[in-house]
Amino acid sequence: MTYIVDGDTLDVGATRIRLALVNSPEVGQPGYTEAKQFTTQTCPVGSSALVDEDDGQTGGSYGRMIAVVYCGGVNLNAALLSSGDAVLVTYYCSVSEFADEAWTGCP
Repeated sequence: MTYIVDGDTLDVGATRIRLALVNSPEVGQPGYTEAKQFTTQTCPVGSSALVDEDDGQTGGSYGRMIAVVYCGGVNLNAALLSSGDAVLVTYYCSVSEFADEAWTGCP
């Protein structure tokens, strides 16, 4: 882990990652600080991260890779959802390779 942009965007090496299926508040929105702190605590800068690119969204988002990120064996995407610091983006449930996984809550 090299940089935490916000709750749902981070850099692993030179690659900017957008967490698949989750959305956390942006700068200036209520909950932004809490979501960023949760991500920072779960995946501290300097820690190793396992990145699993979403094969259903290989085009990425604004130049970012769409993925599930694991830090210390913890699925960051799922942890953010269960913490309440992020919400599920159901719009992508129809394309994400992870949509069938229990943590997503996809319909």
